[in-house]
Amino acid sequence: MSRTSLAAVNQPTPPPHLDDLIHAERDIVARLRDEDIDVDFAALSLVSNIYRAATTIRRRMQQQVLAPEQLSWTAFVTLWVLWIWGEMETRYLAAEAGVTKGTLTGVLDTLERRGLVRRHRHEEDRRLVSVALTEQGRELIARMYPRFNREEAAVAELVPEQHRAAVTDGLRRIVRALGEEEPPPDSR
Repeated sequence: MSRTSLAAVNQPTPPPHLDDLIHAERDIVARLRDEDIDVDFAALSLVSNIYRAATTIRRRMQQQVLAPEQLSWTAFVTLWVLWIWGEMETRYLAAEAGVTKGTLTGVLDTLERRGLVRRHRHEEDRRLVSVALTEQGRELIARMYPRFNREEAAVAELVPEQHRAAVTDGLRRIVRALGEEEPPPDSR
């Protein structure tokens, strides 16, 4: 590979424009049809765009709001869940944060070192551990959430106002339907 083509490979890819995304979806369908695979283009388009949107939104939130506070996405979600619902057992906190208990343990280690959460064992059953925000954790999430919400508002403005309720309803339906499935064994 020449020096010029190697440099081109290492350049960041510019964000795709709407036409590029539609073209890419059609390329995927054409490729799958070449393999004689029947494709539901509407389903492919819907689900892949939900995934792309979620990934893009998460990346934006991490860059704009979480990175300045040196928080990962999972650390933020953990703080937010504790802020909204209060102290809870780690098994429930892991489920609410959408992570395994093993992943949560590492996140809690970091948050505890930073003085943002505290863990304690239950008196009756020492196997159970509960987690709560510290005052410092409460102050951090209360201070940063308005910035997070401004970014949420900026994202929401990208959807025409007359479509927002329908988009929200559709996404809730997906979450409810798929959220009723049994969690993977490693998340219990």
